[in-house]
Parts: sequence; C-alpha cells; structure tokens
Amino acid sequence: MRNSVNKEIKLLSLSFFFTFLGFSGVLQHITTFFSSIGLVDLGFNCLVLIYLFFILANPISAFFVSKYGAKKCMLISSIVYSLFNIFLLAKNVSMIYFGSVLLGIAASFIWTGQNSYLIRASNKESFGINSGFFNCFFSLGNAAGALIMGFIISFFSFKISFLIFSIFPIIGFLLLVKIKNIKTEKETAEKINRFKLIKKAITSKTALKLSSLWFAINFIFGLIIGIIPLEIEKTLGLSYVGFLSSLFFILPIFLSYYFGKLSDQKGRKKMIIFSFTLLIFGLIFLSFSSNSIFLILGIILLSLNWTITKPITFALVGDVSTENNLEFLTALFWMVQNTGVLIALILSQIFKIETFALYLVSITITFISLIILLPLLELGTEKIRNKISQEVR
Repeated sequence: MRNSVNKEIKLLSLSFFFTFLGFSGVLQHITTFFSSIGLVDLGFNCLVLIYLFFILANPISAFFVSKYGAKKCMLISSIVYSLFNIFLLAKNVSMIYFGSVLLGIAASFIWTGQNSYLIRASNKESFGINSGFFNCFFSLGNAAGALIMGFIISFFSFKISFLIFSIFPIIGFLLLVKIKNIKTEKETAEKINRFKLIKKAITSKTALKLSSLWFAINFIFGLIIGIIPLEIEKTLGLSYVGFLSSLFFILPIFLSYYFGKLSDQKGRKKMIIFSFTLLIFGLIFLSFSSNSIFLILGIILLSLNWTITKPITFALVGDVSTENNLEFLTALFWMVQNTGVLIALILSQIFKIETFALYLVSITITFISLIILLPLLELGTEKIRNKISQEVR
C-alpha cells in the first residue's frame, strides 16, 4: 500500500488547500492594503506578531492536540483563518494586532494538528509519499490564492475581496469535519504526563540537534526570499520577476509527491544531504547573481531544495517520534522553524546588510547545520527515535 494515499490524507490535503487559498491570497496583498489605508509599517508588525505567538503557543498546542485530538484543534483553528480577514477590515490598529495574535495561536494549533494527524493517519512506509501529496495541495492553495486574489482585486475593493476569501477557510473547515477522529495516545492504563513531556521535548539534546534542519532552511529562506525578486529585476528586468519567483510555488505542486515518495524509497538521510547540496550550490550561484545564468541556476536549485525539504520535514517527525511524544516533538520543530523565520525577519528589517553578505551568512548557517546533522543522520532514524524516546518520556 506504499503508493496509495488514503481518504483521510486526501481530505486533510484538500482542506488545507482551501484554508490557505483564502489566507495566502490575503497575505500576498496585505502590504498593499495597509499602504492604501495609510498604515505602511503595519504589515511587518503583523507578521512579527503572528510568528511570535506561533512560537509561544506551540507548547500549548502540543498539550491540547495530544489531549483532545488533532481534528478538534484543526477545526477551531481553521475558523480563525476566516476571521482574520474580517479583523483586517476593521481598519482599527488594535483590532488588527489582536487578530494577528489570535492567528499566530491558531497557526500553532492547526500545524501541530496537521503534522500529528498526517503521521497518525499514515503507516511508516508512506510518511514521505503522504507528506509529498499534502505539500502538493498546500502549495497549490498558496499559488492559487495569490493568483485569484490578484484577479479579483482588479474588479472589487479590498473589503469585498477579503470577504470573498474569508469563505475559503470555511470550506476547509467543512472538509475537516469529514475526517476520522484518530486517537492521540496509545490505549494503556498509564496516562501520560503532558506537561512533563512538553518540558522534556524542548530540552531534548537529540531533538534540538535534529531541529537545526528546520531552523536552517527557514532562516535562510526568511532572509533571502525577499531579495530574490529585486535580484531578478536588477539582472534580467521586471518582466522576469513573476515567472522566476513563482518557481518556489510551482515546483512543489508538481514535484512534492515525487520527492516524498523518493524519500520513502531512498531514505530521509540521502534526500536531506541531496537537498543541502542543492542549497549550498544555489546560494553560491546567487552570490554571483549579476550573471544571468548563475542567477537562474541559483533560483532553480533553491526552489528544488524547498520542494524536497518540506515533505521530508513532515515525514521525518514520524520517523523519529513515538506514539506518546509525537505532538510534543512536532511542536518543538515548529517552534524552531518559526524562530528561524522570525529572526530572519527582524534581522532583515533592522540591519540593512548587503546582498552578498546575506548569501555568505546563509552559506555559513547551512554548513553549521550540516555539521550538527551529519553525525546524527549517520545513526539512522531508528536510533535517533530511540535516543529521543529516552530523553522525552
């Protein structure tokens, strides 16, 4: 059954397609919206709040998803994604900030729930293929949201467009209603101490070393993704920006399933090393982005790295977790991932670092992550799981 994707994964994937079609469409145009109402800096502040409260709420989300189940937590959170669009329309700074805080908390619940549910609804031979299938639909939702919103907003006001897009997360909610409720803990007489597991997951040396994968990828993309369109415009012209930038959305749609399946067949270690190799060469090529060939090659390699890494990180959680610590490790990895994004956002805003220096920082972070990861990956996922299990119990 390795090559089949079951009904629950299909419904989960379709739900996130609609939820993030609605959210991403708005997010892609949020800066323009705030500019139109004279609040230019509000977009950045909202992003910081969303990621900050995403990080802070992750331990809480682990508790609730473990105790009450992923389905209930994802259902409640999907409603918040719809409400966020309405909060934006209040044009009241306090309300918008409150909506951003609420969204950050909801994001921690929906993503801890998603990864937990995906793993629990899969068998260990299909973690990669199911993760790839999910990422395909999630990426399609992101791309479609930006595209459709760009079309709708040319005919309607921001208010009407945002209201239309608030409907899509409701569709996501209705699809989540249909998924099976999967138990979150093994049926044993002994009940788990969730507060203890939260603390032990956050302080697990092995899990923290492994989390450098999540940190590196998301820190690097948070740091340089915003400058890539500028590099394209400077070297090739404005007409190339849309097409080349869209590779980060397009390649996951078409290749996530393939790379997820390949990671099941070849093993996560080989795919991680391969993806990091692409990342290093991509960053080196981008360092010479004044040359159009190097620029295009760099963007393609970084897009491929992103396409490979995303399903692997979903699947890797299943490889190294146990029945009782899955939600707590998921929350830890999301905390580290979003810490990387948040640090990159703040650094890019505070320090006006030259483009070449950004690439050097990114290459350095990549090598540091590899130095941490390689000895761990040599052990194999089974030994990693056993080590983490000893530390988180």
